[in-house]
Amino acid sequence: MLTLGTSAQAIASCLLFGLPFLLPYLLRTEGLTLAQGGALVAAPSLGLVVTLIAWGAFADRYGERLAIAIGLGLTGVIGLTSATVSGLGGRAVLFALMGAAGASVNSASGRLVMGWFGVHQRGLAMGIRQMGQPLGFGLAGVLLPPLAARGGLPLALAVPATTCLLVTAA
Repeated sequence: MLTLGTSAQAIASCLLFGLPFLLPYLLRTEGLTLAQGGALVAAPSLGLVVTLIAWGAFADRYGERLAIAIGLGLTGVIGLTSATVSGLGGRAVLFALMGAAGASVNSASGRLVMGWFGVHQRGLAMGIRQMGQPLGFGLAGVLLPPLAARGGLPLALAVPATTCLLVTAA
């Protein structure tokens, strides 16, 4: 469960917080201003902040497995959908929704550690789970710019979104 929770945290972080690594590509190819690009790549954070507490309550009521599965699955589906949209407004809305769905991983994977590990194991387990965020950022920095250079924004979004779906299935 810790491996799955950490993997979910890493791939969600790659997709949600890896978008700034695509900013140079977006500015160059989409003709966005720096302010527009900045707002676009910040959209997932807005969605995340708005839904973190709700996902925590959902996890408390229905369990962390269901919260992670639904949220990460939705993150992947919305990520794949955002790969097909070209307008700034539509893409921003989808990115915010992607962040809203991805918040499930942040809330529920912490709960997972609290429920699956004893008092004397939780610190280490939480550290391992939390390691998923910087791993996801690093993965995004290495993976997303070359994917965008090769196949554009659709490929750069589709690869981590599809991986979200694979981790959901696991």
